[in-house]
Amino acid sequence: MNKKFIEVVSYLEMLSVLRRIEAHKIFLKVGLYPGQLHLLEYIMNNDGCTQKEIADILRVSPASIATSTKRLQKSGLIEKKTDEDNLRKNMLSVTEKGSDLARKCRESFDVFDKKLFSDFSDEELSSMKNYLDRLILNITDGKGSEIDFCPIIALKNESKNNIKD
Repeated sequence: MNKKFIEVVSYLEMLSVLRRIEAHKIFLKVGLYPGQLHLLEYIMNNDGCTQKEIADILRVSPASIATSTKRLQKSGLIEKKTDEDNLRKNMLSVTEKGSDLARKCRESFDVFDKKLFSDFSDEELSSMKNYLDRLILNITDGKGSEIDFCPIIALKNESKNNIKD
């Protein structure tokens, strides 16, 4: 294998590890578990959504989401309300505490991302995005935009795109 490939892959892996370490620090600082931010943001942007809807998006069992939402509810971050027309249906809403925590967490990630890209021009960022797009296309045989890489990424993107300033 080309030595340059190995070097680039090594840097990509290092960047991934450093980002996970920073994410862990942020979650510890604000008091969230990994994954809870995405759930909170999704619920914030889809007030009244159900556990089943979230389970379908993440492609996990409703029981798994029930466990996560139970933890969020116990922490006072979300509220579950039973639908009067369907007593088996729990509609979810984020509490003020949950909203504040999600905002603080997102702000911390924004600070980290700003630091990460602080020395890059818009042109360099555009070039980097193009390189990353090409890498994704290369490893997916040109189907990069057609592949659902990971349901959590879809949830993250959907919640991030729906956040209003």
